[in-house]
Amino acid sequence: MGETGCGKSVTARSFLRLVPMPPGIPVSGSIIFRPRQRCSSCDGAGCPTCAGTGRVVSPCPVCAGSGCDTCEQSGAETIDLLTIPERELRSIRGNRIAMIFQDPGKALNPALSIRKQVAEVFYAHRSDELLVSAGIDPGSGSMPTTLLRRRATQQSRTLESVLLSLPPLRSGRTAISEAADDRVATALAETQIPNPRAVMDRYPHELSGGMKQRVMIAMALACDPDLLIADEPTTALDVTVQARIIELIKELQQRHKTAVVYISHDLSLVRKVADRTAVMYAGRIVEVGDSEQIFHEPEHPYTRGLIDAIPGAHHERGRLAAIEGTVPELIDPEPSCRFAGRCDYAASVCWTHDPTLGPVRDREVACFIHHPPEHGEAPSFDRTVR
Repeated sequence: MGETGCGKSVTARSFLRLVPMPPGIPVSGSIIFRPRQRCSSCDGAGCPTCAGTGRVVSPCPVCAGSGCDTCEQSGAETIDLLTIPERELRSIRGNRIAMIFQDPGKALNPALSIRKQVAEVFYAHRSDELLVSAGIDPGSGSMPTTLLRRRATQQSRTLESVLLSLPPLRSGRTAISEAADDRVATALAETQIPNPRAVMDRYPHELSGGMKQRVMIAMALACDPDLLIADEPTTALDVTVQARIIELIKELQQRHKTAVVYISHDLSLVRKVADRTAVMYAGRIVEVGDSEQIFHEPEHPYTRGLIDAIPGAHHERGRLAAIEGTVPELIDPEPSCRFAGRCDYAASVCWTHDPTLGPVRDREVACFIHHPPEHGEAPSFDRTVR
């Protein structure tokens, strides 16, 4: 969570390398993803083997789960999303990791029907299943099967499209389309869209904001991903619709056993839905830990300022609390704490050094109050500078 412009969405888009590079440049670090698979002991229902999650991590292909340098001794398949080839990343986007983007009105293509937009997910990541549903053997190397596979993955060229329109192959093409339609209708129905078969033929401008968001959720969960990124999923929606969308995401999360990363500047929403919270300021994570602990006892001055600014019925009448000052310029930031100019507790070291995340009891905090420098004056919550 964090205020508008602090880098929440850019960070989330970086998971899937959706930030253009250049101008975006990964300065340091890595993005480690460990895919999971459905638990064979319970078929996803939840059991002691999978700790009730319905999923288990995929074993490392190098060491078969025994632990090696490739998997950082975890025994689990480990993928650095920043370094894998683009072809491999395309097999993860929308499949193992999916994203609900801000403002569904802009995220959906206005020129395509809902049918085509949701079906694209299945064509891209479930082509073999579509072929099986159409009664076609995906393993066959015959020309008809090859042409139909390219149709299932939407790679058909003009000549191939003409061949697929001929009587010997037309029935297979129709069967694939019908199989995709069945899956689209099922995905839309799961998000509680009434009469999904009718909605499939509509265009985005014919749907309400809440309906568009449900379509986005259906697309994101179509392939049963390990991770769902919800980038401010209730933006521009009425309050009552917001509540229904959040409850829907929580319900589907439990059903699919999917991890969810919520991106929001709404503190009440974060406290309600998140088990762990990362607080961002000016492109940096300044505090991360258990949500209840952070809201009950914030350890970073910025987090304290956010919590104190929440109006409550028990507060005395008067001026609302606010964090004075403005966010610093980030084009060429100074080598200092980015919150120093607005912090009530800043000391000299805060203006010359940039703190890094370090352990503080049950969480991690980037502040010299908890990690004093070896030399120089350290800030303290017991002393204010304003």
